[in-house]
Amino acid sequence: MNATHNHPDPDELVPQLRALLSSLADVFAIRLLTNEERSEAKRLEDLAESSGAAGGLMPFVNEGIHAALASDEVFAVTTGPMTNEPPTPWTIMVDEDDQVIGEWLPQSRIPEARENKRCIFLSDDFVMYKEPRPRGKSRFVMPFVCLPLEGDDSPFTVCGVGSPSTPGDEYIRSLMGNPGPDVATLLLGVCFRPSL
Repeated sequence: MNATHNHPDPDELVPQLRALLSSLADVFAIRLLTNEERSEAKRLEDLAESSGAAGGLMPFVNEGIHAALASDEVFAVTTGPMTNEPPTPWTIMVDEDDQVIGEWLPQSRIPEARENKRCIFLSDDFVMYKEPRPRGKSRFVMPFVCLPLEGDDSPFTVCGVGSPSTPGDEYIRSLMGNPGPDVATLLLGVCFRPSL
């Protein structure tokens, strides 16, 4: 017997998705992307990756956006400031062995990082660690941030978000009514439980 994916009506999912996302930030709007919009979001991320990070000085991979776009359904999301820390950093720097050598820090970790002097601040909230020493070429990675699913009755096997690059952010903003600069954008991907 083959398992099939039972895809609920996306409009019926919005309240549940809003509740899951509210563990991170105030959610303003959620909108299902069409296949054409998903293709354009992928094209823009691929373009941004080919240009590199830090003015093209370092490669980067947006694993979060690619994972979201590979999901069963993809939603564009606008949010306010984060109300809680994400379960993983929004951005990390890794060496060729995938060893984390730098990362975005949530506000709660910044004072400790400043005190212990084991890192160098590259910005107000991004550090590079003094140890371990990087091996080979380094790159920035924007991970897929999985949201915690509770209970066995969830229709999802995976629910997570990716943070877009600048071109992707501008595109999502255009789809969401061009909100102001104080509004963040995300792509949220969900995969459904198979039904027999």
